[in-house]
Amino acid sequence: MKFVWIALILVGAAIGSFIFWRQRHQVTEASHISTLSWLTTEKIYEGFPLMLRRPMKLDTDSLRPLYPTLAVVTHEFAKRKPNGLPEPDYNESLFDMDCALVEAFDVGSMGVPALVETFGGKRHYYFYVSSTADVPTTISAVAQRYPTERLSWTVRPDPKWGFIEKYATEHF
Repeated sequence: MKFVWIALILVGAAIGSFIFWRQRHQVTEASHISTLSWLTTEKIYEGFPLMLRRPMKLDTDSLRPLYPTLAVVTHEFAKRKPNGLPEPDYNESLFDMDCALVEAFDVGSMGVPALVETFGGKRHYYFYVSSTADVPTTISAVAQRYPTERLSWTVRPDPKWGFIEKYATEHF
């Protein structure tokens, strides 16, 4: 009987911890980032850490015709270590913004995240988006929610997804 009580207490503690974590990070069941599986890697590039993640199952053949434009969103870290990585507490505080950025183009199927790169005091989010996606409006909406963070973006045609194909070959 004592074993059953201990087991129930442990299960209750685990459930409570999970609920606390979900409330703290505001992850919902519909959240794209919570259901997307990521492939991650860490390398040393030019003497500094390079952290990468990309969706595991990105069907480039079927998505390429839908999303011919490369959008790159750059977040310049306000707090970084000498090696360019964000300070740990600061990085943890960026979780909600990271989710918002990764999910930014989910609305109306405007695009898909292709790669997230952390290097040299910045985090770059690479997306392939439709030719009609309004990148400035979409990213400005995220930036307004996080006014203390510096976000910028560029957009260019890449109908063959040459950037991500080359990047994946070199780093994954």
